[in-house]
Amino acid sequence: MEHEYQTIRSFVSRQKRARYLEFIGDLRTRTKFTHALAHFRDIDTRYKCQIPPSRQNPREIERILKLKGAFGFCHAITENSDLDGKDISLDEALEEVVGRGMGAILSCIPGRLAFMETEDERFILERQRVPAGPQRCVRFITPLIDADSKVREGIFVAAYKLRDEGDIPSYQREELRSDLQWFNEHLPLPPPLSERGNERAVSWFKSQSKDCISRVWSVVHILEENGIAIAKITTENPGYVIYEDEFQVVAWPSGATFK
Repeated sequence: MEHEYQTIRSFVSRQKRARYLEFIGDLRTRTKFTHALAHFRDIDTRYKCQIPPSRQNPREIERILKLKGAFGFCHAITENSDLDGKDISLDEALEEVVGRGMGAILSCIPGRLAFMETEDERFILERQRVPAGPQRCVRFITPLIDADSKVREGIFVAAYKLRDEGDIPSYQREELRSDLQWFNEHLPLPPPLSERGNERAVSWFKSQSKDCISRVWSVVHILEENGIAIAKITTENPGYVIYEDEFQVVAWPSGATFK
C-alpha cells in the first residue's frame, strides 16, 4: 500500500487527500477513487510534466520514466480491475494502459514518480527535491542552424568539424584535440543523444559546472581565431528535460527556450 498512500499524499491536491486516502484503503469504497481517475481533476498541477505528443506511446513513455529513475516494475492504481492494486512490469502496464480510455496511475517510485492516463490526457507526475532557485543553464553556439535540432549549432559540432576538416596550424589542432579529449574523459555522454527520436534534443551546461565552462573557453578562442563566431546564451528554461547529471542537462527546446 506504500505506493498508493505516497501517490495520494504527494500528487493529489491537499484538500482532497484525506478523503481519497479513506477511499483507497477500504475495498468497499476503493472504486470511488479508481473510477474517478478517467476524469480526475484533483491532481496538484505543480507536479505534472507534459509528454511531447510524438512520445506519447508505451515505448517512449517507458524510456522517459526510466531516465527519471523508474525501475522495471510499477504499481497500478486503475479502474481496470484486472490490473488494479497489482505490482506489474512497467512495459506490460504501459501497453495495457496507454490509449485504452481508462483512468490509471502507474506508480514507479512511491511519492516521487508516476505516470497518469485519463480519458483526456497522459502525463508524468514527478516530485523532486526543489533547489533553492531556478537553475541557470549555459550553451555556446555558432550562427549556423543544426539540421537535426533546428536551432543554432552547438560548439562541439563546430569544434570537431574544425579539428577534422579545418585548415589550421598544427599547434591549434593539437590544442583543440587536447581540449576535446578532456571533455571525452570528464563530461558524461548523455545516452538520449544517441537514441533515435531525440534528434531535436540539445545539451546545456549547468552554470555551476565551472571546470567545464572554463575549459570550453579555450575551444571558443580557437574557433574565433579561425573565423567562427561563438555566442554564449543562458536560460532558466532549457525546455523538456530528458537527461540530467551534475554537469549538464539535455532537453527538447520549447518555443520560449531560444527567444
